[in-house]
This record gives sequence, structure tokens and C-alpha cells, in this order.
Amino acid sequence: MAKKSSSVRGSAARWILIVILVVVVGFAAGFLYSRYGTGFFGSSIKPGYLSNMDSIYVNNISKELELTATQQEVVQLALKAELSQRKALTQEGLAESAIASELKSTTASAVDVIRAALGDKTDTFLNLVKEYNRGRSIPVKLVPVKVYFIVADPDWGVKAEEHYVVDENKPLRALESLIEGPEDLSMGMPLPPTTRILGFTVENGTAYVDLSREAITEAYKYCPVSAGGEAMSINAIGNTLTEFSEIQRVKLSIEGKTQGEIDGYSIEEYWGHFGLPSEITRNEEVIVP
Repeated sequence: MAKKSSSVRGSAARWILIVILVVVVGFAAGFLYSRYGTGFFGSSIKPGYLSNMDSIYVNNISKELELTATQQEVVQLALKAELSQRKALTQEGLAESAIASELKSTTASAVDVIRAALGDKTDTFLNLVKEYNRGRSIPVKLVPVKVYFIVADPDWGVKAEEHYVVDENKPLRALESLIEGPEDLSMGMPLPPTTRILGFTVENGTAYVDLSREAITEAYKYCPVSAGGEAMSINAIGNTLTEFSEIQRVKLSIEGKTQGEIDGYSIEEYWGHFGLPSEITRNEEVIVP
């Protein structure tokens, strides 16, 4: 009887220990989730990892995974949500560590949105996100750059806005901000927001920029496509990129071409007035203070 009682007590003690362990593990899991979000459980996507990626890399991922247009749009919105929060936290003047801490829940939510949209492609997508960030030491805090947009009151010109971008390949990030558009909605867009950057390299002071067809085929939807608007589109691109000391001139192409037609639109005519220049240089005269 004494042996049975001892056995019962031993069994009860084991169950109590198991319950305690379950509670402790559950508490720890809850704490880690609240602190690190879904990134801790499998995805390992740290704050800033999503919006660190440049648009060219994201476009390549989309092609590789054969994402639908809807899936691509969801991914873009998730990345923009993280970047928007990074901008807000940077503008508040928070320290690097504080921005990373505050950004965790936004990153976790963005991963959840991507997972819901991509389904079984999610793990591959997240692995490619981690591959981009591997070996990089990119600050979570963003840096300010000047981006030029179109103004037309009273005369045509371009005006600079301060935009916050990822502190890596800043000329490319500035061009991405130009495509996203101005914060001051009274200014005009130099390129349609549907434009994709297909290629971007800098060699011997020249930035070679390859844009998707939407730069000319959808300009009428979003941009001032008059002669003055076309001239300022070119100046806005040139002045934005020549803000960086390594760039003195810009050469534009549309889907790898400087001549020919795409969807019935002439590449060399650009928006149909002055046409696509052989190269773009800085024009201080059109800058509006």
C-alpha cells in the first residue's frame, strides 16, 4: 500500500511538472510572439528586412515565383506598410534600437499579410528576403534625400521634397520615391506610379536607367503630359539623380530600348513633344525654391 501511495505521489508530481512546463513554455511563446511577432517562429524576418529590398530585387522575386498581379500588389502594399512606419519613426527622431523595437509588430503583420496572399510560396519568398539581407548591415533608421517633382504655377519647374529612404544605393531609392509621388499633392508626378525600374547601374558618372513601358503608355493617366510637363518630367529625373556626387548624367531607356514602339507608343518620342533625350544632365534653372 505504501508503494502504491508512493507511486501515485510520483505520478502526480510528474503531471504537475508537465503542467508547469507547459505553462512556462506557453508563457515564453506568448512573450516571444508579442516581442518579435511571427518573425520569431520560422520566418526570422527582422524589422526592416522587407522594406530593405530594392524594387528591382522585388520584381525579380515576383518573376521567379510567378506571382499573380494581385499577389504582387499585396506584397508591394505589405512592404510599403513597413517602410511607411519606418519613415514615421525616423521622423520622430527615435534611436535605432527604439525604431527596431517599435517596428516589430508592423513587420510581423506584413509577414502575415504576405503569407495569406502567397500561400505555399511564402517560405520561398521569405527565404529570398533573408538572402537579400544576409551579410548586409543596413540601419533601420532611414536617411533624407532630395526628390524633385513637377510644378506649374505660375511657370513650369521642378521643386524638391525631402524623402526618407533606405541607406543603401540611395540614387536608386530616390528614383523609387520619385515614382511613388510627392507628399505635396499640388505637385505633379514625373512618372506614373505604375512604372517599374527594370535596371539601374552607375558607371563613370552616368546612371543607366531602364524603365518599364508604363513610363510612356500610362503617363496620360497620372502625369501632366503637355510639352511643359514632359520637359519637367525629364528635369525631375535628372535633378533627382544628379543630387548624388557619383552621377553627372542620366541615360534613359524603356524596356531596354531607346527607339521603336511599345503598345503603339513611340519610345523616342517619350510623351510626344520633345522626345527622349540621348542623355539628361542637371538643370538648375528650372528649380523652384
